[in-house]
Amino acid sequence: MTRAVLHTNTWVSGLGWSGPPGDVVEAAPAGRFEVVTSPALLDELRRVLAYPKLGEMFGDVDEVIELIALASRVVRPTLTLDLVRDADDNRVLEAAITGSADVIVTGDANLLDSRSWRESASSPGRLHQGTRP
Repeated sequence: MTRAVLHTNTWVSGLGWSGPPGDVVEAAPAGRFEVVTSPALLDELRRVLAYPKLGEMFGDVDEVIELIALASRVVRPTLTLDLVRDADDNRVLEAAITGSADVIVTGDANLLDSRSWRESASSPGRLHQGTRP
């Protein structure tokens, strides 16, 4: 089964709107791929979902995070990377390496262009095409 780290932008878009990110988020609990995440990624998602303009959309943010954690393989990276400019994006790479992820699903140009993950970083639409029943 494919293991995928979903970047925060994929979670936010997928939980809040329809389209490829939403299709990916819906495919995860259906068992079409295994979500890999980490405490740092869950904390970032919790912080972003609580933004005032998003908070009303998602209701109880802690409950959303708990459900994601329960449906995911939560890894605890022991390595610290500094491969891309955004420190939060380095946390994504750390989770992907620790969890032996096959793909990172993101709309983030820095991760999509990252040399170390060039063939493994994917837009939500590309992953969804590969996980359709």
